[in-house]
Amino acid sequence: MATPQTGAGDPKRSLELLWREYEPQHSKPGPKPKLTVDRIVEAAITVADREGSCFGMRSVSNELGVGAMTIYRYVPGKKELIDLMVDRLSRIGPDAPDLAATDWRTALELVAESTWQVYSEHPWLLEVNQKRPVLGPDSLEGYDFVLGAFDSHDLPDREVNLAVTGLMNIVTGSARQYLIRDSAEDGPELSEAEWWEAQGPYLERAIASGRYPRVAKFSDEDSWDLTGHDAMRYAVDRFLDGLAPRMEASRRTPS
Repeated sequence: MATPQTGAGDPKRSLELLWREYEPQHSKPGPKPKLTVDRIVEAAITVADREGSCFGMRSVSNELGVGAMTIYRYVPGKKELIDLMVDRLSRIGPDAPDLAATDWRTALELVAESTWQVYSEHPWLLEVNQKRPVLGPDSLEGYDFVLGAFDSHDLPDREVNLAVTGLMNIVTGSARQYLIRDSAEDGPELSEAEWWEAQGPYLERAIASGRYPRVAKFSDEDSWDLTGHDAMRYAVDRFLDGLAPRMEASRRTPS
């Protein structure tokens, strides 16, 4: 089954749905609708958390307890629904800190950690090609939130965008390596622990052969005890180390 991507449907319909609260609201006579776009988006996210990004619209209907065709009265199809789901997961919660009142490094560390948490809770998001983003209110609010980390610094807009993009690329790349789920159709027969156990004897003989002297020098028992979060944080920390001189040089002097 093809990998979903944002911006693959009718952009006009996606944007109309994403920005529906900014359009004039016309009340219609008669009974209230059974569903809302918000309920459909929430149900679709629940289904994707369970089934992955290749979920079917029928599964969303079943989650809502409605007929298979009912949700098409609210959203044109899955392609547009994916746009709404991705935008929703950029929503900033009410307890989010004020990044503008936080040291830049602490602020960007919080951004990295919260992004990792979203991927951990919704790994199907890593399966969605977002090369062509459809920007809705939650996406823009999320980006505006991140930009608060740079409020006390005089950096060109392009450089700020590059810094944020670099940070997000590190987190997303690490998440895709460690958090993406196995395919339901073509997944491995063994668990991860069983897979490494099967490789053990071959790796031991390979090291003992002397053909890999640098690997053989690894004497720390914890050398290979790495989690995805460890890898992400190491890369993020080194990225922020490199960014630090530029951020300190651009710090705005309080008036």
